[in-house]
Amino acid sequence: MQDYSFRGVPCPKEEATTRCWGVTEAKGNLRRLYFKLQPLMDHEVRLKVLYCGLCHTDYSKVEEELGKNYLYPLVPGHEVVGEVEIAGPLVKGFKPGDIVTYGPFRDCCGCCEFCTKGKDHLCEEVPYKSTNDPHIGGFSTHMNVNSKFLFHLPSKIPASRAAPIMCAGVSVFAPLKKWGSPGLRCGIVGIGGLGHMAVQIANKMGMKVVAISTNRGKEKEALHLGAQEFVCSSDEPDMKRLMTRDKLDLVVNTAYVNDLTNYIAAVKPGGCFVQTAAPSISKPVLFSNLDLVAGEKILAGSLAGSRIAVQETLKFCENFEVFPVVQTFTWSELPKAYKILGEGTSRYRCVVDVAATFEDL
Repeated sequence: MQDYSFRGVPCPKEEATTRCWGVTEAKGNLRRLYFKLQPLMDHEVRLKVLYCGLCHTDYSKVEEELGKNYLYPLVPGHEVVGEVEIAGPLVKGFKPGDIVTYGPFRDCCGCCEFCTKGKDHLCEEVPYKSTNDPHIGGFSTHMNVNSKFLFHLPSKIPASRAAPIMCAGVSVFAPLKKWGSPGLRCGIVGIGGLGHMAVQIANKMGMKVVAISTNRGKEKEALHLGAQEFVCSSDEPDMKRLMTRDKLDLVVNTAYVNDLTNYIAAVKPGGCFVQTAAPSISKPVLFSNLDLVAGEKILAGSLAGSRIAVQETLKFCENFEVFPVVQTFTWSELPKAYKILGEGTSRYRCVVDVAATFEDL
């Protein structure tokens, strides 16, 4: 039987060195969990979690929408702003008191074809490379984390709004930088946690941004965030116009939808459609193969980002003052924030103020 004690050992509350919110079974309700963290490895730091963002992937993990989890209890969370409390003897560049950020990945081998090309997030050689499962994630008061995926928080980014940049921000910055360029007509599908960041970033990159949403009520805010146009995808004439005479050079899909037919049809011949959201694997993803082939369109996927992409995203967000729009919750309100996350009603990212509101209940 696999030994997962390296992540920490469940214990009574009075013995705990980290207190968490997590689940004990698939699709379970969040409950308070207590662990005694293991001694730090040489390259690890002990983080005091200050803020933790909630991402739809956390919900998908609990619901096992992306496949079976490694281990229960499961502590989700992979968007973290924290303070270094202790640094292992081989840690370089970080010391106690530093305010840092931590994202979806915790490890890579450093020598495979992906790592050597600056694509360490695609490394397939290291088991358990994700921040949580089986490791303890960000829905916690303290974490042991690998320092190689730790980043200093730029001084001009508010700590209370920084956590979602580590996932939502990087997840859209990376494909926009790769496939976009100034002057391109760029569609952003879904004006939610990822989409509202994508609109801002694409605008600051000099693209002509078209926000696409099923909800016409988001038009005013999308334009305020930096979109030049708004298309309601549930409005047939509006969408038909986009698919015929007003096509796009680039479309980045941040929405959890399985039927991509109309969105790929809105891409110009030779243009690119990028999928960033990961809908449930229980349903097939639909699109027109004929449209893709006849238009010589590019269908691409994008997974968060490498350490290089994280550094670039943080610098970009600092320079252009691109910050997430967040709703802030207390530690005891984390299950409430999680419910809002599952309902898809947040505006636009839920963040828990862990350190300032932690209550010993």
